[in-house]
Amino acid sequence: MRFNSKIATFAIWALSLSAYAVAAEPCPISYSHLSMPYKHESGISTPTLELSFTNLTSKKIVRAKFGLIVLGPDRNEVPYYHDISFTEGADPGKPVSAVWNLEMDKVDIHRMGETIYLESARFEDNTAWKDDGNQGCKDDVYYGPR
Repeated sequence: MRFNSKIATFAIWALSLSAYAVAAEPCPISYSHLSMPYKHESGISTPTLELSFTNLTSKKIVRAKFGLIVLGPDRNEVPYYHDISFTEGADPGKPVSAVWNLEMDKVDIHRMGETIYLESARFEDNTAWKDDGNQGCKDDVYYGPR
């Protein structure tokens, strides 16, 4: 077997590039509260999503779009495909809270938990943060057996 210096050089070059690959931007928020209680009013029960988070950046967040996954009674992950956006503004370093009404037929009352993740955030200077597809900026709650 012959040593091929061109292949070796290429391999070293490729490995060095991977060391400089752009890392995903860190999560711009930290979560402090996540729950999905039911609101009962006039005989009607509505599932809600309660969320509190803090903006960790130095720029005001003007819009944050979240994704939600509900863990069903069989531990199956069920994405909630409806808009969960926060547009009230989140100043740097200050906690904010929001409540969304969810569709009753999309949330199993016998669920085992939920995961919220930040899909994207837009800042007041019109820059943005976007999830890389790994749902790395998330918080979850699990109610089931361990």
